[in-house]
Order: sequence, then structure tokens, then C-alpha cells
Amino acid sequence: MTASIWRPLVACLLCGAALGWTAQGWRKDATIAGLHQVAATSAANAANRLTQATARVLTLERAAGAAMVQRAGKLTEEQDHAKTERDRFNAAVRSGAVRLSIPVASGQCTTGAGSDHSPAAGGDQHQARAELDRETAATLGAIAGDGDDAIRQLNACIDAYHSVMEKFNVQAQ
Repeated sequence: MTASIWRPLVACLLCGAALGWTAQGWRKDATIAGLHQVAATSAANAANRLTQATARVLTLERAAGAAMVQRAGKLTEEQDHAKTERDRFNAAVRSGAVRLSIPVASGQCTTGAGSDHSPAAGGDQHQARAELDRETAATLGAIAGDGDDAIRQLNACIDAYHSVMEKFNVQAQ
């Protein structure tokens, strides 16, 4: 074989290799472009889902905030009503219109554990009582009122906690 036969053959082989290389590059570029398109679509879908979830959470948060404001208003109203009732009771105690008394132990001595003279065994309906003075009764009423206020506040706190747990669908651990 002479050089004249080899030259066109080598030239054809080189042109074929260059053409194949170029076609493979185009195919690779098309595949990469497709992958970029899929990635962009996935990113857009994820951003959409994130936006929707954020909007849902913000709506729930606003609703929970409004419920808390409403619950706080109700608590304030209940406390004001209770304070009015407590002030009315304390005024009645201080004026003597309401009298408070407490049971006291009777002055009887018992001779034994099974004695029939014990108040529990006899079922005495006329138990001895001592009347509280007005200031002590008012102080006792104030202590009871403070306890009622604390219980009311704690119950409102528990209700708010359960409301938020329910709104956000959170399981207690």
C-alpha cells in the first residue's frame, strides 16, 4: 500500500473521529441540560411547597395568637368579675352582714378510744363553733381570693397550652 491510499483513509478516519466526538459532546450537553431542567423543576416545586407550608404555619400562628388574645380577655373579664364578688363579700364581712365561723373542739374529755361521748361517734349535729372577728374573716377571704385567682390563671395557662398543641397538631411527649 502506498502513501496515496493511506492518506485519504487516515483523513476519513480523523474526520469520522472528530464528527463522532462532536456528536457525543452534543448528546452529553443535551443530557446535562435535561438534568439541569429536572433539578430546576425540583427546586421550584420544593420552593412552592416551602412557601405553602410557611403560609399555613403563619396562618395557624395568627389564629393561635388571636385565640390567646381572646383567652386573655376572657381571663381578665373573669378576674374582674371575681374581684367584684370578692370585694362585695369582704365589704359584707367588714360590715357584719356576713359572719364567718369555724368548728372548734368541744371541751368534753373522753375516757377512752371507744367512748360514746366523742363527737365523731355521737354524730353531734350541734357542733361547737367559734365566730371569726371581722378583720380575720376579711383576711381569710383575701387569701382564698388570691388562691382562686392563681387557680384561674393556671387553668387559663393549661387551656392555652392545649389549644396551641391542638392547633399545631403536636403530640405531647
